[in-house]
Amino acid sequence: MSDSANTLSPSRFPAHPEPPLTFAALLRLAPAPLGAAIGLAVLSAALSLAPLWCAYRIVAALLAPVPDTGNALGFAVLALAAVALRIVTMVFSHVTAHLGAFRLLHRLRLTLARKLGEVPLSFFATRGTGSLRRTLGDDVASLEGFFAHMLPDAVSAAAMPLAAFALLFAADWRLALAALLPLPLALVAQRLAMRGGATRLREWSEIQHRIADHVSEYVRGVHVVKSFGLSARRFGQLAESIRAAAAWVAGLVRSQAPGWVMFTALISASLVLVAPFGAWLHLRGALDLPTYLLFLLVAPAVPLPFLRLTYAFGEQRRRAEALARINAVLGAPALVDAAGAAVPRAPLDIAFEQVAHAYGGRAALRDVSFTARAGELTAVVGASGAGKSTVARLVSRLIDADAGRVTVGGRDVRQWPLDALLERVATVFQDVHLFHGTVLDNLRLGRPGASRDEVVAAARAARAHAFIERLPHGYDTVLGERGARLSGGERQRLSIARALVKDAPILVLDEATAYADSENEALIQEALMELCRGRTVLMIAHRLHTVVDADRIVVLDAGHVVGDGRHDALLASCPAYLLLWRDHTRVREWRLGGGPARAFSPAGGQA
Repeated sequence: MSDSANTLSPSRFPAHPEPPLTFAALLRLAPAPLGAAIGLAVLSAALSLAPLWCAYRIVAALLAPVPDTGNALGFAVLALAAVALRIVTMVFSHVTAHLGAFRLLHRLRLTLARKLGEVPLSFFATRGTGSLRRTLGDDVASLEGFFAHMLPDAVSAAAMPLAAFALLFAADWRLALAALLPLPLALVAQRLAMRGGATRLREWSEIQHRIADHVSEYVRGVHVVKSFGLSARRFGQLAESIRAAAAWVAGLVRSQAPGWVMFTALISASLVLVAPFGAWLHLRGALDLPTYLLFLLVAPAVPLPFLRLTYAFGEQRRRAEALARINAVLGAPALVDAAGAAVPRAPLDIAFEQVAHAYGGRAALRDVSFTARAGELTAVVGASGAGKSTVARLVSRLIDADAGRVTVGGRDVRQWPLDALLERVATVFQDVHLFHGTVLDNLRLGRPGASRDEVVAAARAARAHAFIERLPHGYDTVLGERGARLSGGERQRLSIARALVKDAPILVLDEATAYADSENEALIQEALMELCRGRTVLMIAHRLHTVVDADRIVVLDAGHVVGDGRHDALLASCPAYLLLWRDHTRVREWRLGGGPARAFSPAGGQA
């Protein structure tokens, strides 16, 4: 990170942070408020000793051969002023720490959001949604909490013993050494108590991530869980993770309790040594009474901040785990962006040239070659797992090919400016995602500047206007999470309207009618006819009757292209397509309790 981080904006973060973000680098994101918080915390720690020193001077003034009550009164006023000033400085320390922490939080979250827009889709496939949500939410928030709350307390706790020791050594080095004597033993006990702390924290973090993933899974599938008469207690993986967390906490208490008891006892033992040793020195005439009183007041203040420091170090270690998870996101390889490259002009044909791609060790596409020409509808069909959705993802660079290349307008998509490519590609996904917000906001997603009239025109073309008008507030109706108020067909038509508003020359349809009933399918088909007109269309199809009129049908089988042509020609020349068509026709004709010869009977097996 640069030393000029005080002007750092989200775009200034590198795509691959080198080195990864550290706590020092995070401090430099908001140096003015966080630096002020640290300085005020040090001043507050020094001021906390001022009343004790004033008490020492008051006693010295009153026990002098000629008591000086005026001097004693002056130090009493000074002590009250120090207490008031300490409160003010500590308040301002926390306020400025919060301001700095919120600035840091804002920049870090913007950076993470930008990063998630740069990484390929495979990044999300390797992470559970619960774990990623915890990193982006809880882990980032924990850093804000650390800098807002723990930073002033930790700095104050570190400064307090140093200031106290300086004062005590200035007063009497013998009693100062006595006050210091338990500290090394306490630190040894602390070290013993914290053995294996890093390993335990990693274990705890893994348990928490598993719980987050399983809770997310439980919530998403709660309708299935309930339908089988289960509860959270009986939902196996979630219950197992919670039991593992309870067992981990019990094991931690058993292993660390003796060390922490010893540490706490030793850290509080300074007065046990100082009081009798100081009394002995005073009786021998080697120590005056005011100095003895000063040690009785200040000596307990020397080791006790170490308890707060120990807690702060434990919190810092936990935040280090959070920062490591954040760095794992920031350090993920991003899609290469050929920013500034010239943009090809129309026609924007899509060509796959000997493309191969694998997920982990499982090959999805092998040596795939075909062309989807501009102004034509090209359908990609095949059995489940044939690689159809991978084809759709490669066009819009949600993923990149492992071998071969995908071109748009004659240029490899990896050589396109990413923003320019995405502007020219509209995708209608099988699983429609609608965001929390109004219908209008959702439809303007691809083109925020679209007018209301343009949005309404797109909704009419998508056969969505009628049901939108029936909503409580029409286009201004706020949709719930993922559009839960709407049926599957309605969500799909909104997705088509969203693509129409974007008005991109390339359209990718990823099984857009897969979940529609017959009525909605007819409406969606009408909308798609409107959407496809004059565009380069790549349609991933599951229901073959929707693509019989396609200009070209590409047949995939186990990641290979085994057929390429129009419907009638493929029926005559491609056994794989013929089998798909027969199965598709048989399924459309099937009826419960009857149907064609191979329909399933109630008893199971083939009828």
